[in-house]
Amino acid sequence: MTFSVFGTKPKDCIFLPAQPFAVRFNCQAGQIAISDDEFLGNTMEISIIAVNHLFGTLGKTKDTNWMQIFYIPGSSCKFLPSNTVCVSYIKTRSLSQFTQKVTQLMENGEPAEGIFQLSFVSHQNGKGDPYKSVKFDWRAKKSAEEKKQLEMIAGFVQTSPMLSDSNGTREMQPMLTGNDQRLLVAA
Repeated sequence: MTFSVFGTKPKDCIFLPAQPFAVRFNCQAGQIAISDDEFLGNTMEISIIAVNHLFGTLGKTKDTNWMQIFYIPGSSCKFLPSNTVCVSYIKTRSLSQFTQKVTQLMENGEPAEGIFQLSFVSHQNGKGDPYKSVKFDWRAKKSAEEKKQLEMIAGFVQTSPMLSDSNGTREMQPMLTGNDQRLLVAA
């Protein structure tokens, strides 16, 4: 006898759960996390499928600019569910570095067709207290596995999926509307 309550994740396609898989870029700890105390590492590769600019409050940070990033973990990422839509948020120094990187990359084509490599960089605030920001590097997709994933992502994006995270954005407002919100879409 077999039965299904949750179903199974489809193979060889991009999976969009009812709520995207929430991943925190914890800049205090300099770690990728899925909860306050479940850290996964300090580097990760991702394929970005959409971004939104928001303003508001998330966690303890009130009234600031945020970027909501929807992405698929790169094929080298072994600690997140493969080919699954994830969501994370960046602000301040991480947001500035990301937008500068994307602007530079746009000179040579669509940045979302490559791999963004995340790591953490150490800084000190005006009081001398240490903190970290997310650094985004970029590289072209090389391996057959990465190119196959890009094809799956392109097929997924062509379906115009409804990407939303009501948990993360309940105290935020969009800064742009309509198609202007999507600055990056995998082609």
